Amino acid sequence: LALHIVQQAVNAGVKEFCLAPGKRNAPLVYVLAHTKEVKTYYWPEERSAAFFALGRIKATERPVAVVTTSGTAAAELLPAAMEGYYTHLPLLLITADRPRRLRGTGAPQC
Repeated sequence: LALHIVQQAVNAGVKEFCLAPGKRNAPLVYVLAHTKEVKTYYWPEERSAAFFALGRIKATERPVAVVTTSGTAAAELLPAAMEGYYTHLPLLLITADRPRRLRGTGAPQC
């Protein structure tokens, strides 16, 4: 699934990914590390990764993807998503959710 997601993004014109790695998005991290046709930037937190991605979109005039885990990590993308929406910048947000068997169970984030 992770390979399919990355390939679909590449097919849509994404050549750069801003990655805030975590346990739940480890399959995406692995695929990006082994996909030579893309440039991956690693970030310790999501909000600045998303704003950096907007800057890359402006510099390259190409879509850029941000990859995070879910929960509050995805929420940190909202300010940049709003900026991208209102300035018509092609920002792609890819988030990894917890396994289906743990959804709605009260399981902790990690």
